[in-house]
Amino acid sequence: MIASVLILLWLGPASAELNAPEKNVPPSQLDQQDLRRVAEKLKTAILKEDIDGILRHIDPDGLRCTDTKVPYQQVRRDLHNKNSDLYLSLFDTARFFKRCGRGYPSDYPAISDREFFSRAENETIEIEISERNKDRAKVTIRSSVKGHYPRELYFHKVAGKWKVSQGFIVGSCTCG
Repeated sequence: MIASVLILLWLGPASAELNAPEKNVPPSQLDQQDLRRVAEKLKTAILKEDIDGILRHIDPDGLRCTDTKVPYQQVRRDLHNKNSDLYLSLFDTARFFKRCGRGYPSDYPAISDREFFSRAENETIEIEISERNKDRAKVTIRSSVKGHYPRELYFHKVAGKWKVSQGFIVGSCTCG
């Protein structure tokens, strides 16, 4: 019995280390510039409802939403479908709120990304690179407007270019 407890105590730190959350490191100057540029281009494309501009920055394998992988062709179809959750979450606050609003807390109501970006104040962009895989990054865009939940976009490098792999709502009303 004591031997079992000692083994568990000895194994505990090792298993805790394996299950530890992923650490992030500061991005290189070049990666920071590239990620900031792509985030700004996505913001502009969303504000202009430029579907092709958005698609240029989407991972060719598609997008992940929680545990679901949505292939690029489906993402493309959803962006062109004005009734899809993806389209509504990006461009149409009124319809997005009507369809999905009950799944969001009252402090952070369901608003489209276009509304978020068009009304954002004191906007900041935070960039983190994965310590385990330097080709993965998270970009967080914050606004000081009450009710604006930060937008988090996850990127990875594809052929040397940063592409969005997660962070948009695809396939359902929420991701997370």
